[in-house]
Amino acid sequence: MPTSPDVEPESEARSPWRPRDFLLLWGGQAVSEMGSAVTTVALPLVAVVALKASTFQVGLPAAAATAAFAVVALPAGAIVDRGTKRSIMIVCGILRLLAIGSIPLVAAFGTLTMAQLHAVARPPVCARCSSTSPTRVTCCR
Repeated sequence: MPTSPDVEPESEARSPWRPRDFLLLWGGQAVSEMGSAVTTVALPLVAVVALKASTFQVGLPAAAATAAFAVVALPAGAIVDRGTKRSIMIVCGILRLLAIGSIPLVAAFGTLTMAQLHAVARPPVCARCSSTSPTRVTCCR
């Protein structure tokens, strides 16, 4: 059966791999989730290896991250609902990059402290809470 060159077959038109916006969102989220997973392992590892932290000191950033999530949850949900989801996702991604990126920068100068790790544990959680995905961007409500 001959087909017109201008008409796409129905199976190709419905493919999720065709829309550029979806691919950009999917790729960005994949990179972000991978970074979050690495950070979950890397922060305690940096505390133990570089700072010779005790078990209690290693647990404090995790507790701080959990507390930050609980404190930020309600206000972040209300704020996120008022803004454009795309810009919120971009700003939150940049905030997470800056917070986590400060650790190797400070470590390169030899001034990394546990206080820095505690401070860095909070912003990525708050930013991630606000930018999980466009369908769950208000996960903090």
